[in-house]
Amino acid sequence: METTNSLSSRALQYYVIARKWGSDLEFYKFETGFLRTLLDDYYFNVQHKDGRADVLELNRELMKLDADKNQLEKALDEQIRHLELMSEDVVPEDVSWLAGKQIRLEYMVTNIFSEYKELKKKIFCFLQKPGSQNNLVTNMFLPN
Repeated sequence: METTNSLSSRALQYYVIARKWGSDLEFYKFETGFLRTLLDDYYFNVQHKDGRADVLELNRELMKLDADKNQLEKALDEQIRHLELMSEDVVPEDVSWLAGKQIRLEYMVTNIFSEYKELKKKIFCFLQKPGSQNNLVTNMFLPN
């Protein structure tokens, strides 16, 4: 964003928050990549069908979360672009419209990160339970 002189303090606040959420999503992508690696390692090393079925289900849950993340990224990009256009005086500032959009984004962000935290716990608990490839997660972090 080149200039923010023409944005109200509220609009500028929305811009900063949207950028922070975008940064949080970048970290989320890094973490989910790590979780997929853990699940893939487990899947290709496990001998029993039940364990593989559980991994496939956890991967399906990650894919659903990724679909939600993609919608959130699109909505954040739209919000940021709209705020940038406002700052360039291309479109007029409509704080009430922005507030409604910001509330929707906040709900989406809260929802995706809440679901992600629960899924992350579920994956770690699954990989650390007895018989889970000798506690794959523990072995990755604490090798002999």
